Amino acid sequence: MKRMAFLLSIFAVLISSCSYGPYMFNISETKVDERATSLKTVPAPAISDTTYSFLIIADPHFGSGSSNDRADVFVEKYNAMIADNAIPASKKPSFIINLGDVMDSGKQSQVNEYRDLLARLATPTDVTDPESKTMMHYTVIGNHDLYASDGWDVWERNFYPHTSYYTFKLRSFAYYFLDSGNATLGKPQLEDLEAHLKADPSTPKIIFIHYPVVSNLTEYCLQNTLERNRLLSDFAKSNVRLIFSGHFHPGSAQSYGTFKEKTVKSFGFNDVALLVTVNDETQTISYEEIDFGE
Repeated sequence: MKRMAFLLSIFAVLISSCSYGPYMFNISETKVDERATSLKTVPAPAISDTTYSFLIIADPHFGSGSSNDRADVFVEKYNAMIADNAIPASKKPSFIINLGDVMDSGKQSQVNEYRDLLARLATPTDVTDPESKTMMHYTVIGNHDLYASDGWDVWERNFYPHTSYYTFKLRSFAYYFLDSGNATLGKPQLEDLEAHLKADPSTPKIIFIHYPVVSNLTEYCLQNTLERNRLLSDFAKSNVRLIFSGHFHPGSAQSYGTFKEKTVKSFGFNDVALLVTVNDETQTISYEEIDFGE
């Protein structure tokens, strides 16, 4: 009995203190230190308007049954919004950003379900994925995307730009996509990101990440306290305006003084997406929840 109590206490300490959180015990998944070592710069969407919008989807979890059942309703309501002449062009999404957990368990069949949804979406502009020709979409990797033994291979193969740590500059804003699939950025990515932020402290930036940097429920955010504090300090010094995160399905919002974090509600479990509008002239960002429930 004492031995069992001792082992349970060690297990509890590891879960509460390890930078990988409980997902470290999924020994089949790859680690972020192997995936994300240097920032890749990719072409930005070809958008000329000074005000434009994009749609954020978080945690669809294709394969779980939840998103699959909602896909038809989402496509119908989304396409109706695109066709509505009362909605200005600047409020119609030019591209989509997915905040991770696209797949519920890292399987190719689940990617195919997501691609089927994308293929049915109306595209209000000519900004399309260079490979699939569907509406342009950028993806952040989530923990569920890594759950299969080949989850990383599936993700890397299917999602442009085939890396989990990348950036592009769209007019005056820099967009950063981070890999937190193991509940941490890991040392190589964190140090590389800090170097890039330090080299460019003035450009306004938007961060996209699966795990929230901070959450009222600590098990739903990055698991290393020192890493969280370093990131918040780095972001404050480098003109980060907004962090968009997922993972915590009910959603939340945090303010850090000069910037904010918006944790987006789950598409797969809350029937919600987030419409983000960027005004390049005023360098302001606004957003509103779009309810695609029945």
